[in-house]
Amino acid sequence: MPAREIGARDDQPARRLWADLGGWYRNTSPAGDPDVERSIGRLLRHAKSGRRPRRGEPAEGGWVAESNGAVIGWLYARADPEQNYVVPLVPPEDTTGMLEELLALAREWFLNQEASSFFLDVPDGRPDLRAVAQRRGRVLWHRAVLDRDVAPPTFNAAAPGLVRAFRRSDISAAQILFGVRHPEKPPPPIPVPFLELRGGWIRDPAWELQRSIWVAGPRTALLGVVGGTHRPKAPIGFLGPWVLAETAGPLVAAELLGSVFSWLRGVGAGRVRTTIPTPPGDDAQMLLRSGFTSMAESDLFELKS
Repeated sequence: MPAREIGARDDQPARRLWADLGGWYRNTSPAGDPDVERSIGRLLRHAKSGRRPRRGEPAEGGWVAESNGAVIGWLYARADPEQNYVVPLVPPEDTTGMLEELLALAREWFLNQEASSFFLDVPDGRPDLRAVAQRRGRVLWHRAVLDRDVAPPTFNAAAPGLVRAFRRSDISAAQILFGVRHPEKPPPPIPVPFLELRGGWIRDPAWELQRSIWVAGPRTALLGVVGGTHRPKAPIGFLGPWVLAETAGPLVAAELLGSVFSWLRGVGAGRVRTTIPTPPGDDAQMLLRSGFTSMAESDLFELKS
């Protein structure tokens, strides 16, 4: 089953495969179809022109698998300072050989990008993807995608004034809190397919990512940290980071979540999503008690380049 680099002539097949096979990503990420349409177009334009990213920009790659001259699957790759990952858009039937060939091209590409490893998300219900991932890498986390509206938390908040905007002077205390509560790095969010996650890479101010972070407690010993990310005009925002001290109870959690939910409502988001490892820790349990529900689960694999 031949595989090759994606080209401009693959425009319609790539979009059709996203429409047919991108359901898990579409249903669990903050990206919308218009975002993905623009990003597929950008990838194909860059493939046609041979453009290489500027220093500090993420690099994108794509490859297609063919059968009898027809494109039947493709794989997207991103080499990113925050997260290297691939998105396989391959049908669930008889995909082992197809995915092996596509991943072989992606591994070579990641090596050229000086990336030693990359992530592959395997949704529950895709044993074909899991079989390939288990041979090629190791599972880091089983994780759940959580979702809820941005209405205020249902339990009472802490005393006003406990939560404040994050300041540069909070960096050290936040790092200590994360180190104590999450000695192993928590799982990154699910890939937002074909999208740049950091606003500095977006040249159009109308699509600049908005971010805000709040902390609870004194500067020397924080009780919690919460962040929110939103793209203008998007109906869905993203929660993260999220960490609570062991001594922080539901009142502190409510005050932090109330701050980020209020901000998301103010910038136009109606829903919020996040990712937690399963089984969840006690700070993740607080999200479940505040009204988040699990939309989907997956295994996150790390594959070596």
